[in-house]
Amino acid sequence: MDEQAPTTLTGGRGSGRLPRQALIVGYMLRLARESVAGGCSQERLAELLAVSSDAVAGWETGRRPLSAVKAGQFVTIKAMLIRVGASSQLVRMLDVAIEADQLLDHARSAAAAYEPGDAHPLGAYVHRRDVVELVAWPLSGRTPAGLPAVVPARRGPVAGRPDLGAVERDQVFDHLRRVAEANANSGDRLLHRQALYLQSYDRRSDAQAWMTDQFRRLPRTRSGWTSAWPVARTLAASLVRYGDPSTLIDFVQHGLADEPGQIADLNYWAYWVGETGTIERDDDFMPIRLGPWRGDKILRHLAGRLHAEAGVADLGITTLRTLLAARPRLLDEDRTLTAALTAAVEQLADSGSMSPTARRALDEIRYALRLHTR
Repeated sequence: MDEQAPTTLTGGRGSGRLPRQALIVGYMLRLARESVAGGCSQERLAELLAVSSDAVAGWETGRRPLSAVKAGQFVTIKAMLIRVGASSQLVRMLDVAIEADQLLDHARSAAAAYEPGDAHPLGAYVHRRDVVELVAWPLSGRTPAGLPAVVPARRGPVAGRPDLGAVERDQVFDHLRRVAEANANSGDRLLHRQALYLQSYDRRSDAQAWMTDQFRRLPRTRSGWTSAWPVARTLAASLVRYGDPSTLIDFVQHGLADEPGQIADLNYWAYWVGETGTIERDDDFMPIRLGPWRGDKILRHLAGRLHAEAGVADLGITTLRTLLAARPRLLDEDRTLTAALTAAVEQLADSGSMSPTARRALDEIRYALRLHTR
C-alpha cells in the first residue's frame, strides 16, 4: 500500500497497469466515520489525521484510493477511527473491503483483455463470504449480511451503497462470463467456480439461461463427491437466485448422499462463514476430513436459513442434521441458541414446504433437539 506506486498485475496478456477505483473501501470508510457517536465530519477526521479534508473526501469517493496509501498510514487511520468511537466491526471490514476492491477493479479494468492462462485474483485462493458479499454489493445492491446497522445523519443526496454504473456492471459480468467459459473444461477449476458465483448476481435478460446452460455442461453424477462437486454446488445454489430451487434440491439429495459429500459440505460452510483461519489454495480440502473448527458459527448461520426460500432451506436443513451429528455438543454450549433453534424447527415442521429428503433430515434434528431440551 504505497500512494506513489500504481497498481499492476502480472501474469499474462491481460496484465498491466490497472486504475484503482477503491469504490468499496471508500464507502466503508465513510460508514465507519459516520458510525462515531455524536458525529465525526470529514473535516474533523482530517484534522485528527493531520491531512487535508480533500484527502479524506478523496478516500471516501475513491478519487484518491485508500488502498494506495502507505501501510503505516492505513493503520493510523484505523487506529484513529477506533479511538474516536467508530464501529470496531466496520473498521475491521476495511481490510476485507480492500481485498474486495482488488477483485472488482480487476474485473472492471481487465474485462476485454483476459485470455486463458492469465493470472487472476479470483483464482488465487478460496474466498470467504465476507469478501464475496462486499464484491457483490455494488453489483447486486444486496447489503452484506455482516454489515452492522448504521443510520447516520446526512445532508443532501447520498448513495445508499457503493455505486457502480450500469455500463461498468455489464463490463464486470461480461468479464466473469468470459473467465468462466475459458476455464470450464481443462482450465483453473477454482477460478471457474468463483467466477460463476459472482456471475449469478447478473440480472440481464439472458443471465438465467446462461447459468442453466453452465450447469447442464457439468459431468453427470448421481451420488456424493466428485471433482465437479464444488462447481455443481455453486451453480445449484446460484440458480435459486433466478427462481429455480429444483436444481439445489436435487443436489442436496445426491451431492450429500455419501460421507465425502457430507464432509465437503460441512468444510465448505466452515470456511465460508469463517470458522477456520486457514487460507485454502483450492477446493481439494473439502472432502478429506472434518477440520478442527467448533461449528458454532455454522450453527448460527444455518439457524437463520431455515425459513429461506425452497432449495436454500433444504440445503440448510440437511447440513444442520449432518453438523449436529458431527458436533453434538453444540446444543449444550448455547442454551439460548438451542431454544431458538427448537422453536424455528417446530415452526418449519408445521409448514410442510420441503422435499422428502429434507423432511427426514428435519425429523432427525427434532429428535436430537428433544434429547437436549428434556
